[in-house]
Amino acid sequence: MATLVKTPSGTWKAVIRKVGFPTATKTFRTKRDAEDWSRRTEDEMVRGVYIQRAPAERMTVSDALKRYLAEVSPTKRPSSAASNGRHSKPLIQHLGKYSLAALTPEIIAKYRDDRLAGLDR
Repeated sequence: MATLVKTPSGTWKAVIRKVGFPTATKTFRTKRDAEDWSRRTEDEMVRGVYIQRAPAERMTVSDALKRYLAEVSPTKRPSSAASNGRHSKPLIQHLGKYSLAALTPEIIAKYRDDRLAGLDR
């Protein structure tokens, strides 16, 4: 069962500690939201379909691409690294503000369609 705690700022923090899973925490504006999230998350854990989304919710597309360019691209040939940099600029500009968890096929398809139509260059 989740532990719900009211924070000094007036929000509600839900903490789930379950054997075999990492501790899951999330903060909500209302107690009802915290209860609903903890109930859904615990149910996913029991059914074996739980996926920890917190890291994907915190990292944006821009952050992921910049990390890739800083850590992976330098290990490639110079021409490949330069190509990665060129191809990442429009992605960062148009999709960079989305978190990895919020990125949907519809958002990517719209970006693709705009690029193909010549609207986003």
